[in-house]
Amino acid sequence: MIKILETKEELNLGFALRIKVFVEEQKVPVELELDEKDNSENTVHIGYFNDNKLIGVARIIDLNRDVVHIGRVAIDKNYRGKGIGRELIIGCENIAKQILKKEVIIELSSQIQAEKFYESLGYNRVNDTIYLDAGIEHVDMRKTIN
Repeated sequence: MIKILETKEELNLGFALRIKVFVEEQKVPVELELDEKDNSENTVHIGYFNDNKLIGVARIIDLNRDVVHIGRVAIDKNYRGKGIGRELIIGCENIAKQILKKEVIIELSSQIQAEKFYESLGYNRVNDTIYLDAGIEHVDMRKTIN
């Protein structure tokens, strides 16, 4: 089940999963992982629950702008490779559409190793620039949803 994380408890579970994936597994400094966007009124946090256990998270930021961003997508390592990331991204797209009630342009910053995954969901590179974010190679990708 995919839903917006609304309670403090749900949000804390989401932050804990992000820390497990990005800080512990990928060695991203915690001060780069959790940021001011997490608490913005124009951010929603999305969770993927399996039997009441949070196993996937993402956030949609910049809901007050023409281009919104999906980011901080993390799946519990015990559940990877099962299509959960795909369902989570589609869920984020649907939630953004429901909130904004118009055509939505979504951008995201993909780790190079996840680029093919996002391409399979209809995202395309914005340009040929590869850049480092927290020491990991990324590319910017974009998709328009009607």
